[in-house]
Amino acid sequence: MTPVEIDLNLVSVPLCWTEVFGREAATDVEIGSGKGRFLLELAGTRAEHNFLAVERAGPYHRLCCERTVRRRLSNVRLLRTTAADLLFRLLREGSVANLYVLFPDPWPKRHHHKRRLFTPEVAAAMARALAPGGRLLVKTDHDPYAEVIAAALATAPGMRSIDETQAFADLPLSGFEAKYRVRGRTIHAFAMERCL
Repeated sequence: MTPVEIDLNLVSVPLCWTEVFGREAATDVEIGSGKGRFLLELAGTRAEHNFLAVERAGPYHRLCCERTVRRRLSNVRLLRTTAADLLFRLLREGSVANLYVLFPDPWPKRHHHKRRLFTPEVAAAMARALAPGGRLLVKTDHDPYAEVIAAALATAPGMRSIDETQAFADLPLSGFEAKYRVRGRTIHAFAMERCL
């Protein structure tokens, strides 16, 4: 374990940010951090925020941990677990300032659709995790999955749509988005805010 990794055997569940980060600060969460391009760039420019990255894939999780340590980012913690574990067990209600889900696996084959992240139940869990005024920001390059995401987000209680161009304006690109823009793919962006 590196100093930035969370050992769930050593912390309270659901997670308490002051225990995890050693300070009180608004906490952003990225589900599916991959190699960490988006997260680490954002954390480097927003030292006043805490950042939790969750990644299921072991090699990507380890790479993101190594990059975080190399950059000496004291405001980042990393957790290897699933989105379901995070959303339904680990996050306290109203505890997240911003939640990022960038290019989740679309599982395009019909028999794999059950593995997709976005469902009405997951969208409701995301809404519960957000603090009042907190934002859920999502992007995908997969046209059919964009329709599924839009439908799931429309059911999320206590959420309203906000302008996605403005919501993403000051944010870095993820590794996927940088690659997809070069290829000319259409990027679908969704921005939601938890109502007060």
